[in-house]
Amino acid sequence: MQIVNKEQVSNEVSAILDEHVYKKSKEMWAFLMTNEEIQEIIKSSNHLAVKYLRYTDHGLDHVTIVSRNVLQLLDITRGEITPALIHHNLGDQDDVALVCLTAAYLHDIGHVTHRSFHELISSLMVKELIYPKLKKIYPVATKRIQLLSHIQHAIFAHAMDIACLTPEAGFVTIADGLDMTQGRSRKPYDLGKVDIHSISALSITEVEILKGTKKKPIRLNIHMISEAGVFQVEEVFLPKLRSSGLADEVEINTLVNGKPIALSQVLRMYKKF
Repeated sequence: MQIVNKEQVSNEVSAILDEHVYKKSKEMWAFLMTNEEIQEIIKSSNHLAVKYLRYTDHGLDHVTIVSRNVLQLLDITRGEITPALIHHNLGDQDDVALVCLTAAYLHDIGHVTHRSFHELISSLMVKELIYPKLKKIYPVATKRIQLLSHIQHAIFAHAMDIACLTPEAGFVTIADGLDMTQGRSRKPYDLGKVDIHSISALSITEVEILKGTKKKPIRLNIHMISEAGVFQVEEVFLPKLRSSGLADEVEINTLVNGKPIALSQVLRMYKKF
């Protein structure tokens, strides 16, 4: 079973920020990673999700992976998909990265209250946690409020029944859905929860986020060891992709033990489960 190395994933985030010289995003990332209150809220949120509800991991491992995923998506789509902040002259690529990174890291904090409506709760909680830092990074109130608005929207819209209004929110939603490999189900599985959610997640060994074509700039390779992983693709990822606003930009390749099978085949096979 794949074990998440959170420190390694965090280093990958830092490497991407350094590569593109995202100074504002790096400052925010350092704050998110070291702020004691934020760290404890994420841990407490995960306690409720895993210990009480037996859900898959929603803790520090998960949000760090989602943060890495969203930066990778921004990286491979640069020049192909124009973020809302840039399209509307509200910010630069560093500001886009800061919005996506912050939303990705804090998107699940609402679990500290309940699973139900956690997306809305998370979007409301985030202001109190990050606003002092935003004031330091963005002294001008107009800019600060615009970025906060985009962060809150990206968090709220990661719910699969909420339409993403910006590419930034879409990137966060897709990045969240792509954390579906074996390590994600480790905690509830070890607690004795054996159902299609845990078994399907255990069946997915790797998700690759790659640069695609001009027509479909995001290429996803989802590797499985059994067809049970189909459930994870169909029930967890595809609804998020549909609400992301970016479905037409994504190519999905599913592979079982290295053998590609068409998505239409995957969906037919899903009916067996």
